[in-house]
Amino acid sequence: MKPLIPRPYAGEQDLEKMRNLLIAGRRAKNGTYYVHTGDLNWWLFYPPIDQNLWQYITVWDDPDNRERLLGWALLSPEWNTFDVPVQPELRGSLIAESMYHQAEEQITRLTRTQKGGKIRMMWVSQEDNILKDHLLGGGFERSPIADVYMTRTLEDPIAEPLVLEEVFVRPVAGTAEVNARAAAQYGAFESKILFERYVQRFLEFMRSPVYDHELDIVAASPDGRIGSFCIVWTDPVNQVGLFEPVGTHPAFRGRGMGKAVMLEGLRRLQVRGMQTAIVSTTEDNLPALKLYESVGFTRVDKHLIFEKSI
Repeated sequence: MKPLIPRPYAGEQDLEKMRNLLIAGRRAKNGTYYVHTGDLNWWLFYPPIDQNLWQYITVWDDPDNRERLLGWALLSPEWNTFDVPVQPELRGSLIAESMYHQAEEQITRLTRTQKGGKIRMMWVSQEDNILKDHLLGGGFERSPIADVYMTRTLEDPIAEPLVLEEVFVRPVAGTAEVNARAAAQYGAFESKILFERYVQRFLEFMRSPVYDHELDIVAASPDGRIGSFCIVWTDPVNQVGLFEPVGTHPAFRGRGMGKAVMLEGLRRLQVRGMQTAIVSTTEDNLPALKLYESVGFTRVDKHLIFEKSI
């Protein structure tokens, strides 16, 4: 086997190839979990403050097909994580092993230049024995933290919209509403950064090519305050819609707003031709699990995290 030579991310054409690899992986259903293209969009266009994740992307070209990649890797310095999707037919191959090793070397070097600690690979299906064996054989251990992966069909009727007193469920009104939209998410996720910087981060996301305000759904009070929100993403090839993120500001919890925006999200995915909806949350997030189950999601898998001290 010729040595695989990685190269840095080089622009929009690479991003489209990265998305296509994820779509092909989801279509293959071969036992390895591939994140939704919406996850990738969210990571790259709503990155952590002061982090340019584009510089942490590595790709491996397919020497026999210039239109696709054999694999790609994305490093996240904030969490010391690395994601390495590979073409589905390469599952368990020496080529895949080589890409995993090269990405691990990259995140190891990056982590050592910062604060050290542990490196992590996420999104490992509990059913993926091939990837689990690779990680365990390379000195990784399973983290006690895991995500619950949930799905629901969109071929069945969706419950009628909730009618909540003095609550309007609607799409975000574009960048004019950025302060209210950012405030809801800021509170829901208990952010500690300066709010002004958080607003600027969300404004940049709203101005990005992946943002569609029609798929950013909120529950708002008459005075314009936003209580709950969700963004839904589409994969027209696999006809799968993703919820990411979903949240409710602490001041508005317990009013049914979260359920209301999720039902509207399901309807909008259905209108856009999606047949299945997916969502994930940590297994200890009981309120979120209860909410997702209330709108028809069921638990189908766990996504494990593997970590290694360096």
